[in-house]
Amino acid sequence: MNKLISIFRRLRLGEKFKHQYSCHPDFDIKRDADRCTIVWKGKAIADIAFAHTLSHQYTGACFTVATGPSLTEVDLKQLATFDTISLNCAIKKFIDAGLKPTHCIVVDRRVFENQWACIRDSILSGANCFFSYVGLSRICEREPELLQHGNIFLIESISRKFGVPRISKSDLLKEAANDAEVFLDAKFSELCRSVGFSANLKKGLFSGKTVATWATQLAPALGYQQNFIIGMDLGGTGKKHFYADGNNAPPDFMRDYEPYIRVCFEQAKRASSAIGFEVYNLSKDSTLPHEIIPKISMQQALDLATVHHQK
Repeated sequence: MNKLISIFRRLRLGEKFKHQYSCHPDFDIKRDADRCTIVWKGKAIADIAFAHTLSHQYTGACFTVATGPSLTEVDLKQLATFDTISLNCAIKKFIDAGLKPTHCIVVDRRVFENQWACIRDSILSGANCFFSYVGLSRICEREPELLQHGNIFLIESISRKFGVPRISKSDLLKEAANDAEVFLDAKFSELCRSVGFSANLKKGLFSGKTVATWATQLAPALGYQQNFIIGMDLGGTGKKHFYADGNNAPPDFMRDYEPYIRVCFEQAKRASSAIGFEVYNLSKDSTLPHEIIPKISMQQALDLATVHHQK
């Protein structure tokens, strides 16, 4: 019976709402301009702001903390005076260091399904938590009271918004053609709905097969002029996540790197020159080459961030 219900629901949603298939059938979102109402089993249970309501609210430098194995070598206490962005289960590292991140991003549904403590800890840290609508659906299924904490924001893809028909590739290419805030690679027009760079949270971001691409777009959209990314190995070390507890299988970065991840960061490089922000990679063994995103040491990053902080 459940299988038949699922099939009927997919037919009802249709291809243009295919991106909502993963949400629970009792989950819904009622959209407004800046906020949305989360509906669960027919009842409005929470009021959530969209990510764009925090646009340009921050300044200076931030450190993005990814979950690559090189993170085991990093002492996060060095970042105590700087704004930080925790990706997926990097919150584990913050807790171990006795720190609270400024922001958290979780858009991988596997984290919501297999690493529930990371979701709860991210919310309870008080950080601004940027979650996908699939993630919000999983919270409703498991612990809906968490949505009452007031620090959760809905972050969405440029081509996948809840309650909004998925834009066609041709329409997206037309819209982006004269848009100074959206960067696409003409050689990969077929991938335009997932590969690119957006500087506008209201328009949505490009997913690019890794949460690090979301953070790279989020940081300048929030207003940061410098973004230093830690633990973004992208399979370069040949090892799993820094925590490697077996509950959450690591992404296949070698499969996704070409062209999804690489091209997203190439567009980030273009955007950094056009818009005026800096992004650095602190993982010396990262698959992503220095020519795309400059690789620097932690000490160099701290020096640059400190100088910017003092201005």
